[in-house]
Amino acid sequence: MASDSFTPSLPGELDTAKLQTLTIDKQHVYLFTWLSDLNRFLSSLDANGATAHQMFVKNELGKLTPFASSILTRPIRMLVGRCYVEIYTKGDRKTLYDVLNDLLNTLNTGKADKSIDSKFFLVHVIGDIFGCAGDSVMSMAAHGVLSLMRLIKSSSNNAGYRTAIFRSISQIFSLCGSFIDEGLGRDMWKQARYGTQDKSSIVRASALDCLREMFKTAPYFNNISDLDHLRSIVVKAFETPQSCVRKSGALCWASAIIIASTVTTSVIEVPVKKSKKPAAPPNPDAEEGANPSVAPPQQPQQTVKKVVQNVTVSFEDGLKILSHAYTKSSSVSARVKTGITETYTELFMLCGSREVERQYFPITKHLLDDILSNANVVSGSRHRKLFARRQVMFLLNEVIGQQLLGEQGRLNAAQILVNEFIKNYPRVIKDRYEPSKYALTGAVLALKFLVDALGSAIIAEQKQIRDALLLALQHPNYTVQISTCSCLRAFLLHVPSSLVQTATTLMDNLNRELAVLKSRRASSEVAGRCNGYASGLATVVSIARLRPQFASLDLASRIFTLATGLLKSSGDADVMVSTAHIQVAWTLMTGLMFLGPTFVKLHLSQLLLLWKSALPKPLSKDTVMEKNSLEYSFLSYVRECALSSIFAFLQFNKRLITSDVAKRIIALMQNTTAFLNLLVAKKVVDDPNVLKLHAAMNLVDYETMVRRRVFQCYITLIEMRHGESLQAEILTTAVSLFAEPDAYISPLSTTIAANAGAFESVWEVTDNYAYGVTSIIQNFNMARFGFEKNGDEQDDIFRGWLTTESYASSAERMLNEPTIGAIEHDYVALFGLPEAPSGLVPWQTLPKFPHTAVVDSAIELFALLLPMQTEKIQQSILEQVASFAGSSSLQKDPGRKAAVTANVALALSGTLKLVALSKSSSKIRLADEAVLNIMQEILKSIAIKDDAFVRMIAADAIGRLCAIAGANFTGFQVKQSVEEIVSNRDPHARAGLALSFGYINSHVGGMAAGSHLKTIAGILMSLCNDPHPVVHFWAMKALATTMESAGLSFTSFAPSVIGMLCTLYLSDTHNGECVSVLSSNLEADFSTVRVIAHCIDAFIGVLGPDLQDMSKNRELVSLLVQEISLENDAFAVVESIKCYQHAILFAPQFFDKRGFCLSMTKYINSPVKDLRDAAIDGYYQLARNDVNSVFASTGRALEGHIWLAFDMTPWHEGVKSIILTWLAQTGVSEARYWVARCQAVLIKLVARSRKQPLLRASTLAQIQAAEPDLKDEEVAGFAASEDKGDREATTKANGGEPLKWQTRVFALQCLKEMLDMNNNTLSNLVPKVGDIIRAAFSASTSNVLEMRLVGVSLLDNVLLAFGRMPDPEFDNVPLLDQFQAQIASALTPAFASDSSPELVAEAINVCADFIASGIVQDVGKMGRVLKLLISALDNCSVQGNEITVGELKSLSSNATVMLRLAILSAWAELQIASDTQSYLIAVTKPHINKLAPLWLGALKEFAQLRFEPETGNESTSLSNSVGSKDNVLLFYEQSWLKIAEAIATLIDQEPELMIAALEGHPGMLATKTEKNDEPAAFFFVLFGICFEALIKAPNDDVLASKNDIPKILTVLQKIMRPDVCGASIYQDQVFTEAIDLFDRIILTEGYACQEPLIAVLRSMCVNHAATKREYEVDINGNDTMSEGTDQMFDLLRGVIAIVSQIYPVLADANENVKPLTEEAVNITRLAMEAAKDMIESFAFDVRLDLYATYLHIFGTLIEIPECQEHVIPALLPGLRGLLRNLIKSTHESDSDSYGQIVQEIRSFIALFTTILDRYNHSHDSASLALRKNCLLSLVVVVSTCETVLAANDPLIEECCTVIIDSFNDSELAPIAAQCAQSLLVTSNRSSFAQILGRKLLPQLVSLATRDDGSADNELASMIGGVLVSFTKSLKDDRVAPAMAICIPVILWSINDETQSQAQRKQLVELASSDGLSFKSVVSKLSGSQRMQMERLLRSASGDGDDAAENDTHSVPSIQLKMNFGF
Repeated sequence: MASDSFTPSLPGELDTAKLQTLTIDKQHVYLFTWLSDLNRFLSSLDANGATAHQMFVKNELGKLTPFASSILTRPIRMLVGRCYVEIYTKGDRKTLYDVLNDLLNTLNTGKADKSIDSKFFLVHVIGDIFGCAGDSVMSMAAHGVLSLMRLIKSSSNNAGYRTAIFRSISQIFSLCGSFIDEGLGRDMWKQARYGTQDKSSIVRASALDCLREMFKTAPYFNNISDLDHLRSIVVKAFETPQSCVRKSGALCWASAIIIASTVTTSVIEVPVKKSKKPAAPPNPDAEEGANPSVAPPQQPQQTVKKVVQNVTVSFEDGLKILSHAYTKSSSVSARVKTGITETYTELFMLCGSREVERQYFPITKHLLDDILSNANVVSGSRHRKLFARRQVMFLLNEVIGQQLLGEQGRLNAAQILVNEFIKNYPRVIKDRYEPSKYALTGAVLALKFLVDALGSAIIAEQKQIRDALLLALQHPNYTVQISTCSCLRAFLLHVPSSLVQTATTLMDNLNRELAVLKSRRASSEVAGRCNGYASGLATVVSIARLRPQFASLDLASRIFTLATGLLKSSGDADVMVSTAHIQVAWTLMTGLMFLGPTFVKLHLSQLLLLWKSALPKPLSKDTVMEKNSLEYSFLSYVRECALSSIFAFLQFNKRLITSDVAKRIIALMQNTTAFLNLLVAKKVVDDPNVLKLHAAMNLVDYETMVRRRVFQCYITLIEMRHGESLQAEILTTAVSLFAEPDAYISPLSTTIAANAGAFESVWEVTDNYAYGVTSIIQNFNMARFGFEKNGDEQDDIFRGWLTTESYASSAERMLNEPTIGAIEHDYVALFGLPEAPSGLVPWQTLPKFPHTAVVDSAIELFALLLPMQTEKIQQSILEQVASFAGSSSLQKDPGRKAAVTANVALALSGTLKLVALSKSSSKIRLADEAVLNIMQEILKSIAIKDDAFVRMIAADAIGRLCAIAGANFTGFQVKQSVEEIVSNRDPHARAGLALSFGYINSHVGGMAAGSHLKTIAGILMSLCNDPHPVVHFWAMKALATTMESAGLSFTSFAPSVIGMLCTLYLSDTHNGECVSVLSSNLEADFSTVRVIAHCIDAFIGVLGPDLQDMSKNRELVSLLVQEISLENDAFAVVESIKCYQHAILFAPQFFDKRGFCLSMTKYINSPVKDLRDAAIDGYYQLARNDVNSVFASTGRALEGHIWLAFDMTPWHEGVKSIILTWLAQTGVSEARYWVARCQAVLIKLVARSRKQPLLRASTLAQIQAAEPDLKDEEVAGFAASEDKGDREATTKANGGEPLKWQTRVFALQCLKEMLDMNNNTLSNLVPKVGDIIRAAFSASTSNVLEMRLVGVSLLDNVLLAFGRMPDPEFDNVPLLDQFQAQIASALTPAFASDSSPELVAEAINVCADFIASGIVQDVGKMGRVLKLLISALDNCSVQGNEITVGELKSLSSNATVMLRLAILSAWAELQIASDTQSYLIAVTKPHINKLAPLWLGALKEFAQLRFEPETGNESTSLSNSVGSKDNVLLFYEQSWLKIAEAIATLIDQEPELMIAALEGHPGMLATKTEKNDEPAAFFFVLFGICFEALIKAPNDDVLASKNDIPKILTVLQKIMRPDVCGASIYQDQVFTEAIDLFDRIILTEGYACQEPLIAVLRSMCVNHAATKREYEVDINGNDTMSEGTDQMFDLLRGVIAIVSQIYPVLADANENVKPLTEEAVNITRLAMEAAKDMIESFAFDVRLDLYATYLHIFGTLIEIPECQEHVIPALLPGLRGLLRNLIKSTHESDSDSYGQIVQEIRSFIALFTTILDRYNHSHDSASLALRKNCLLSLVVVVSTCETVLAANDPLIEECCTVIIDSFNDSELAPIAAQCAQSLLVTSNRSSFAQILGRKLLPQLVSLATRDDGSADNELASMIGGVLVSFTKSLKDDRVAPAMAICIPVILWSINDETQSQAQRKQLVELASSDGLSFKSVVSKLSGSQRMQMERLLRSASGDGDDAAENDTHSVPSIQLKMNFGF
């Protein structure tokens, strides 16, 4: 459909008569459609159009006023309001006053409490008009406010009406507030204040919005008193459960503080100051009689206007106002704190980036000191502290750090945190500020975010940060230590060059503190410092796995030795010192476990002994021996520490977990469980008189920590399939932990609250335990179980559909998190924290408090173990669970009941998930009917609860249960649920059961649940109409789920569903502006509009492409989606965008793609994450099809939006996909634009947003009026000159900064990708080469390592692409010659001291590419680039010497290996290139003696690492770093092929030198001359690596990619020389494996691999030791083929198989020939050539059969039509060579063999003659090509084999016949003439040829001179040429007779003597060849013939005279050559 069809048109007049005749539903649809069309039309108008249509709109919309509110529902009201907004925003507002006057008069008609329904519409419309055009009717503002205030009291029973009133008043104040007098404003303030106490949340929110607008615009509210009143109003409103109230309150309060703290200006009138001079004397001229006592009339006092600046509160005071409310008392609720946190968020967002950057220090100090360290916060429960910390981190990281700070702002912030907070501990100067432990924790965590967000850019501050973190580690507080460790980990991940130095410093500090600990000065502070340094050291060493290039094995070994020593010495000290030793030792051990199997395997046996000693089995005496709580605490803590290391071992060393190791660990777990049972049995409690191990921990805490570790270890073992031996008692223990009514610890505050009846929800309990509820349930999200995580890319959190992502929602979600995680809860998790590219680790994934973590682990263990049990045990366990869940004791404890319900629901859900994922496993099952019934009863009872989170889990589990149980169970469940819905009117029960219907369809499947679809659809549609929000919301969600799973089977219900959705959307019962307070409050949390959009999306998916044919449904969908996209609810807009995406996908011609693109432009940089993601997904979907159409719709401004969106979130894969798709589609066609585009990204400056003062309009007008006119022409001129070209300068002046380095790196990567895409069209980019090099230079000199790396890599791409390209303006000059200096300069920073090994390796590669590119071919002019490579090579050649490249030193061993291989690879590349570029020989040859042994040594080391089995003592030369085998192998795998290729080329160039090196004698020349069957010493190293690389399957652990196979085969071919491989390759096992590999390559790989493989097979066969070997004789005297001959046959078979792959007919396969590309033809030629050479290697008797095989293949190919054009001509030279070899073989043959040879040749000739005879009368192109090739082949055979054919052979006649017959075809005649000429010329060599010539010659003469009317002079001339050639080949007396035949034939062929140049030439050739014979023959001609010859020759002479004459009179001219040889 054309784009014009989406241009809206003006609808007709509203037919009110028709409207009144319709039913209420149809009235809604009719009015909705008409208003939508009108709104679309008005939105498309410009200003003139809007003005022209004002009267139409006024008249038509005025008709709606008399209608009742039942018709004018919320969507109608919104549409009418938008129509007025469209005309008054664009037009001239002529009708504005009349419209408003009419509306207000109608509104004021009658009593305020009457006709409320009809007034609702008017209130809404009046508010919209004032909101867009109130500044034009300010005189009516007060009237409007009074009119609306009259209605407030009468609206008490209608929440929606009341909301609309407050919203309209706020819209009036937004533009007219300054013109409303203070009295009226104060009255309205009171009304709004009362509104904030309303029971309806939407009324409260609208009242707060009204207060905000009043405070913003009315000047009389800007004072401290009103600000304080506003504070109390907002804080009270924050207690509301609904989030919308807190959002409005936060924005209101933040706006008020911004206004109060903004430097505002006002204009006041002040009197003119009187002069201080004395009064003037009396006037002598005054009139007489005047009374001197009466003063003259007083003149008006003169005044002047003065601009006054005032500030109500400072910015710091505004922050203190918020913190005071936050910390007012310890009883401030979490809701209030959340509201204040949102206020902070809004405040910072309103301030803008620049202001926040400027105020970062006071903001941070305020948050860390005034909130995080406040006494009322820190004196409370742990939950309160963690809650405050999380909110402060939310503000500092997510709001300020991520959203507001730019890259430079983050660097400045990091400096502030380091210098002003972290470095101030410990206090050095007495009066200096020292942060509290809470502030220090917050500062460190904020710094961690900044480090992660900045990435490598933090390297500029590395020393300060490292020193500050090392200072913070000595803090005695454990939380500070672990937080510092997490920051240190992030820092070292981005600055790994500091790893070894940091670890060494920590090791020294730890040893120092341990020495102090052993002395008498030991204290708890010393033990704390020891633990801090140990945790830091463990953190550092655990990073080595992620940054292996910077690791050190020596350091790891020293740490292990220290840990084992501490464990051994711990028994000799007192409890406190021993505890410190054990804690330090096991912490270090835990960190070492993260190094992986390579390191851990070396110490595994020792570790098992240490674990066994730490986890002994309780002895019998332990049951009777009494110990105090300190001793039990110590024993428990020792076990927890040891178990932590076991848990880390199980997580990161799975390769070492054999069945034996698993059994040992399980035994240790059982010992620990027995110890825990002992503690429970003895009921040990803390003794207050006994010293505690740690002051803050009790014995029960230690017990819980140990049990958590035990469960975690069990879970890990089960996931690794080592849980078969676990006993069912563990399952019972797990059940009791999460489901037993009394098995929980309730804090005192929670118990008091529960007893007082204050319990509301378990999710809002604030004691960080919440009755033992699980933390896996997180609102509507769920943390994934371990068995659900399929890969690293999968999130740990399963996000529910209702979960929203925005700043407000992030803060709100904290309210429903009763258990808050923190990194200090489990230090093992610290070592495995994921790298966060955004800098934000989801706080939901942080480890929970041990008491909650043990419940989570018990639930997961239950889910894993239950399906593995027998049916009886399953039934028993589930009965126990059911009894716990239904226990009567829970009725008295609602908190524990809610917690048990949630835990049980989650446990059963996890069990069902595992069973569903393990359908193929026989050990994991749930099949017993009794078990299923118990689960069904439990889940059903949970599904009808009022807890929405748990209800959703239970409903999902019911669906999974039905999918497992089968059809009968599903039918029973559906029937039972229907009955329950009918009988149970509880809305929560109905919602849960409705939701279960959706999940049943989803999990059972559309096909299996099809029989119940009608019932389910009917019930759900009925429930959708239920007015209760809980019921209809979840029913619609279930309906959407049903539609998504049912698919096409739901199509029959489609019309009724879309009609129902339209009706519900247009009704006033299914939105937030409903009458009921309860419904409006529920709608605030469960938006019906959003779920309607979700249903529409599912509906579109059901129809799919059928949407194109269903016009009515499509139009309804379009109207609904369009209207929902304009809603104020951002998440409803998200759903509408998804609907648009799918609609455009299925029916693109019916939906406005351009409008959709334009509408999404404003969302792509939205602060609401969901909205931004939806817009990005929408653009990506459209861009995948045609990115240019997207930009055509939106304009090129979208480019900037996309890059800014990427800059905001560089980790976002969606934005990256858009850009990459854009590049993929336009990278070639817009290559130059991409260069400019990427360059613009590199230099673009982004202005940071500034604080926007919320000035009142009146104040602003007064200021502008009062400002003096400076009349400054220069300023005016400067302002006028500032245009678009000055924008960047202006941006920089305003604080602009470049885009983030991640964005610039991505732009450079796009540039690299674009270069790769344009490999075939590089000439288009020649003008842009300078720009590309400039971009690479800019990146290479950056201070960010990633920028440098990608810049150097881009230089490499430029060299590879343009290195050999000539300059278009100067011949013989390379294009890059002019850029030599820039390239060399760009490489210089890569070798600086602050570089990295990866960067140096890449730079070395670029140096090699620069030399190999040929830009400089004179070795003396290669300069420092070559010198650098030579010096690096010299470093490599010194064994054991640390490699130093440039200024980079102090490398780790892994980095040394990487650089060493990079250097060798660079030289290998030069050696490979020297094969084709001779000037490189002068570069490499002087260093060959060094390179050869280094290359061979590298390959030897690689082979040892790759193939030798792991041993306990690895060679130090190969393994001198942590995890060398896993990490170093990667470097070798990237380099080995280049090195192997270099060795192979060197074998060709310097064979003696290289063979000596292969023999282990580098630098010498090979001297052996005699044949030796032994291979060279290094041969099997080379061969083994190549063989291993070829044998690996694709996508496996491969050594090379698929494209590398041809290179590997070429290497094999070059090392298969006899003097290199000897005869070892032909050993039986080796040869068999090789042949199998070659067969696989033949069958699976393409032509690129087959070409070198042919060379390998040929080389192996030709060089085989069995060459020419005859048959052997067995014991019976029979001839047998030798084993070597069998191998040669296998090799030849491989070559023939390659040909058979192309031509299946050779293998008798009924398949078509593959497309014969140029590669196929070349492979065929090479294979046949190789087969010819390989045949000669066989013994004579074998060769005879193979000759026949070859001829058979050729004969088969010649009959294939596809082979005629290219294949057969390419094979003819090879055929001639084979036939010659065949003829030579006759000298070795006896009579029988000779006869066989002759017979083969005769059969071959007969084949051609038969084909020619068969196709003699065929004239199609295929037949002609076949006959042509047969003629040529025939001549080849005859001319080659004539010596063995008999003179009387009947084939002579056949050959003559087919040749003569070919002359009859005009197209074949030239070929036949060539064939005849060849045969006649060679006819004097053998008797066969002579007879053939004798028979052929007469027939040719007869053919040329026939006189039957069919004579062809051209043919005769052609035959004459044949005869001339024949005559010239003769000698002596045979010439004259031949001329006697030839000359008459030539004369006969003359038709026109003037045109017979060919005949003249033939006669001249004869005369010049033998003049005497020519004269003698001419003399014997008849007279007529002589005259004819004379005339012919004379005509040639005359032509020459004429030509000479013409040349004499000709004018010199230039002739264009027109004959191009076509």
